[in-house]
Amino acid sequence: MLKEIDIKMKQVFIPLLLLGLILSSCSRTERSDQSGQTDTLENPLIDPAYFAGKHKAKVMVLGVFHFANPGLDAYKPRFVFDILDPARQKELEEVLDKLAAYRPTKIMIEWKRIEDDSITNDRYQKFLSGGFSLDDKTNEVYQIGFKLARKLNHSRIFCSDAGTNWCGADLDWEAFNEEVYLKSKGQYEKAKRYSYTRLYEYLDSLKTVQTLTGHLRTLNISANRLKDHQAYLTDINRGAGDNYYGADMVANWYRRNLRIFSNVHDLTDFDQEERLLLIYGAGHVWQLRQLFSDSPDYDYVEVSDFLSR
Repeated sequence: MLKEIDIKMKQVFIPLLLLGLILSSCSRTERSDQSGQTDTLENPLIDPAYFAGKHKAKVMVLGVFHFANPGLDAYKPRFVFDILDPARQKELEEVLDKLAAYRPTKIMIEWKRIEDDSITNDRYQKFLSGGFSLDDKTNEVYQIGFKLARKLNHSRIFCSDAGTNWCGADLDWEAFNEEVYLKSKGQYEKAKRYSYTRLYEYLDSLKTVQTLTGHLRTLNISANRLKDHQAYLTDINRGAGDNYYGADMVANWYRRNLRIFSNVHDLTDFDQEERLLLIYGAGHVWQLRQLFSDSPDYDYVEVSDFLSR
């Protein structure tokens, strides 16, 4: 009796199995005929490991506070820092040594690519020949960028910044009172519930008690960069449901960082083993890290790995 049942089951199961295999084969053949290729990963274009160039480029972003702050940010620094002080110059040498260990092939600075590149490199060439002194130049471009490039025998500096409008909605900004506006929309308490000014003041004060290496490490801690980035999503993202002036400001901030990324990508030689170093205000780090980390063209290197050595 059991043998008869077993035979009957095989008589039903085997034809069904064969039918399934035939249908599956037909389906694969049809997909292959329609697309001109099989649905496997044999084609390198759909292989996740495929890369168009000979090399991925390594990229690292050093987030800095502005040694010679132009006062363009919402927070105005309150604490004095003099990079030209002999003790600070000694600390600077330590920072340069740590960054040099990364062996960057290109140094990219926060000056505008189109407007500033030629004059910057003219000054750099004069600096190399002794015709341009940095004894009275406090900007981090000179103190870190120029000095590190010379230390590494680089022939030039790369300006990679790009401008964009900061303001969002088309408002009469001279007459605009943000506090009155937000209160009229019932958005003031929500927009101001985080005290970012206290964070900025605290970080600003640390530069007076930390070494330069220590302070740059603090600025580039991932948690600090995230908290700074979150200001754009809370404190700045205002005017929702009306003119969206805050959302447009944040969009323009992303636009600027995307333009910086575009400049860096254009200046990267993927046929060579590139190790790029960007020197930018710390506020740029979170967005630039995200762009480089998400791109298939780059391997992102954390600057803290070198500052902590």
